[in-house]
Amino acid sequence: MVQIHSYLGALTAALQSAFGARLAYVGLQGSYLRGEQTENSDIDIMVLINGLTPADMAVYRNIVKQLDDAEHSCGFLCGTEEFAAWNPQEILHLLYSTRDHYGTLSDFVPPYSPVDHRNYVLLSLGNLYHALVHRYVHRGAQRSAEKLSSHAKELFFLLQDIALLRTGNFPENRAALVSSLNEEDRTVYRIVIEDARGAEYDFDAAFAEVFAWCRDRILEFGGKI
Repeated sequence: MVQIHSYLGALTAALQSAFGARLAYVGLQGSYLRGEQTENSDIDIMVLINGLTPADMAVYRNIVKQLDDAEHSCGFLCGTEEFAAWNPQEILHLLYSTRDHYGTLSDFVPPYSPVDHRNYVLLSLGNLYHALVHRYVHRGAQRSAEKLSSHAKELFFLLQDIALLRTGNFPENRAALVSSLNEEDRTVYRIVIEDARGAEYDFDAAFAEVFAWCRDRILEFGGKI
């Protein structure tokens, strides 16, 4: 298992050496942030660099290759100028799902509002709705059943954002999320994140539940109910 504090320290020191004052930010995301990492978990790091170029990306790639567990390196590398013009719909999720290590992420974000976050939830719901219907219609029941669990990470993030939208609180990990869910949300969480990983489950009933939940949340956050 990666010692994440040591990893962050080594990475940041190497980035400072390579980029100097151009290094603007380093933050931790993903399962290591939530305390839910396993031996196979990715190491999700967010890095902002002033004036990012493809040559800088190559330098960054070589740096992470020199670190322990390089095969698990993952995350979000971005130029500060691009990030300052980023889609504001994503900003609240990024702020809540990233822990500052070097620099302060909120110093680099574009202006955003609660309306942006609602639109992000609607966009995410629409993407899930489209994927569910497309696979069910065009890939058949068998392949749909096999792929329902592929929406687990997507649903987890979506439920975090729905909780934030409804309550103003962002559940940082799975335990906090589950305890915050209402009955409908908990049913869909169980189906996609738990049941669908098993060898056998009632796919038709499961799909109907997930589809109805997705449809109803679109109507809820689209102001139709």
